[in-house]
Amino acid sequence: MNNSKRSLARYLSMQAVYQFKEGNLKYDDVLVQFIELHLKNICFDFERSEKNLNLEVDKKYFIGLFTKYIKEENEINELIKNNLDKHWTVNRLPLVLRAILKVAIAEMLMSPKLSIGIIASEYIILTETFCDIKETSFVNAFIENTYNFLKKKNESRKKIN
Repeated sequence: MNNSKRSLARYLSMQAVYQFKEGNLKYDDVLVQFIELHLKNICFDFERSEKNLNLEVDKKYFIGLFTKYIKEENEINELIKNNLDKHWTVNRLPLVLRAILKVAIAEMLMSPKLSIGIIASEYIILTETFCDIKETSFVNAFIENTYNFLKKKNESRKKIN
């Protein structure tokens, strides 16, 4: 995993979305828990070595991603559903993979000018960390399709305005 402040914000946002959805917790409860516990003193082992790195998280970016997911949850769920192969359903996706995709889309909505390269790279790394290696190609294709869809949607909005 990239050890940048934003990479850590993405990682924690994915965990927060997972906890919010699977723990049936309230937004405020998850946010307070992450601010009080997870954002204060974080120690990550990025290289799976015995050397732990104490790193700062971009707290504003974490809060922005998590909040964007909460505000746009319905649109994000529709984007996931519409960008899956017709033989797949959202419920067929592993829970952690769903959380990764949800945060990736939240970031695309929050930062539409962010390059596809950065988005794909960051979420492929998260996928490699938490999922089967076979799922990285799925995530890469999914992110690319969703990114292109949102880009076209934004371009058509600009033409109308």
